[in-house]
Amino acid sequence: MHRRTLLTLGAALATVPATAPTTPALGATMLSPATTTQRQMDATIRVLWAGWKTLLRRDAARSWWAVRADAQKGTNSYVAEGQGYGLMLCAQLAPLDPQARAYFDGITRYVLDHPSRIDPGLHAAEQNDRMVSHNGQDSATDGDMDIAMGWLMADRRWGSDGTYNYRRLAQARIAAIKRSLISPTTGLLELGDWSNGAWENVSRPSDWMIGHFGAFHRATGDASWGAVWSRHLAAIRRLQSVHAPRTGLLPDFTTGSASTIAPAPAHTLESGHDRHYYYNSCRVPLRLGASRHPEARAAAARISGWARTKCGGDPARLPTGFTLDGATLPGGSYQDLAFIAPLVLGARWGGDQAWLDALGRYLAARTEFTSYYASSIQLLSMVSVSRTYALHF
Repeated sequence: MHRRTLLTLGAALATVPATAPTTPALGATMLSPATTTQRQMDATIRVLWAGWKTLLRRDAARSWWAVRADAQKGTNSYVAEGQGYGLMLCAQLAPLDPQARAYFDGITRYVLDHPSRIDPGLHAAEQNDRMVSHNGQDSATDGDMDIAMGWLMADRRWGSDGTYNYRRLAQARIAAIKRSLISPTTGLLELGDWSNGAWENVSRPSDWMIGHFGAFHRATGDASWGAVWSRHLAAIRRLQSVHAPRTGLLPDFTTGSASTIAPAPAHTLESGHDRHYYYNSCRVPLRLGASRHPEARAAAARISGWARTKCGGDPARLPTGFTLDGATLPGGSYQDLAFIAPLVLGARWGGDQAWLDALGRYLAARTEFTSYYASSIQLLSMVSVSRTYALHF
């Protein structure tokens, strides 16, 4: 394991046009759910938030709040991904809850008190039931990306004159992401600050938060985020055109640089589904559809449009888990909101009002908190298309 240097990063990105991601053309017209559907969705957001808060755990002595990932069954009770989700949700849903800023600051304290042992500017990705970091005490890229964005959202919501200077925290975290989470081999995001050797060649498309890259540039004035932006868009373009021309689906993990990128082989990191659209990449339409960039929006719309065809326009008929050519994986006939909810982000760019409203009505009817992962993704997706709560960057 080793730290990245800005010099090495600059060399890795030298071939990418350094167009700064400031305010690109917005591209296709954004659709909004019908007024009645939007009201139903906002009502469901309020109910889901009340259920989602049951994941929050407090250590008053240390001024911590933390999001407990119940699906981990006690092994990794607290994960970086969850703290990122919590920060973004608290900042956006503050109008709903007078305690939101207290939760936010408690999660912030928890993150700062659990640094990665490799790059202390990042968050240790896993803690046990006793809130003690373990399993390497290193980072996970998606957690730190969302943590930085959560602090930018907090600066937008509350300013930075309170207990924490959110903007400075975000800028410091963005600098750590740049030095330790971008592969000097591929120029793409790595899996964490532990990635080295062959792992520098592996990336995860659900970490490719194109909108975050743009927000990072605007928060720091660092134009090199334009190169990061461009390289990840090129990787998406190649994956959709070469490896998923019928569906636009992206795999859970990839290998290679933008010009050679391909789905990772089975069992690269997690399972035999590492090359499929599975429980990581189900979040891709959320990550791409929240961007300002028209190409990212179009990529999200393409996935959502394929899903509409797959289920005949009825979200209740959409199965779970797919090969990149669109075949349902064995055992995937059940429904999971983690796969359905992000499609609403793609649908709003796809020009199909009926599909957007069908997704909106389906999500609005799912008011029951189900699990950490599915309910977090449902809530994040619904908030992102809400005219009432979303903070756009």
